[in-house]
Amino acid sequence: MSSRDGPVRPVVVIGTSGSAPDDVLREVRAGLEEEGVPFDVHAYEQTDPVALAHQAARDSPLDVGLGVTGDGLCVHHAKLPRDRPVCSDPAGEPAAARRVGHDAARVVTGLPLKLSDTSTETDPPTGAP
Repeated sequence: MSSRDGPVRPVVVIGTSGSAPDDVLREVRAGLEEEGVPFDVHAYEQTDPVALAHQAARDSPLDVGLGVTGDGLCVHHAKLPRDRPVCSDPAGEPAAARRVGHDAARVVTGLPLKLSDTSTETDPPTGAP
């Protein structure tokens, strides 16, 4: 992939809103880093974690995005319908945030997810890496 400005960096996009707690965002980023998957953080207007994750996935060159808000966490794939995220954690606690970061990275790499007890999972996206 490339643009007029040069190659596009393959990253997972972390979508945040003004309500994203710093400690939760830090843990999500740590989970991605531990799995060796690069990321960028983008600010969006949405406040719903699922909508935020879907927009982030659509903006991600890897088609994987996270939504991080004070109302929860979500991992989405651009090929899935907006209302069918890969997984979500409505609690949005720092303890679960690192696992959510791991899960987003594992969607990219095709490894099994490390779901928490409060997470929900949908079927994996068809044709996803």
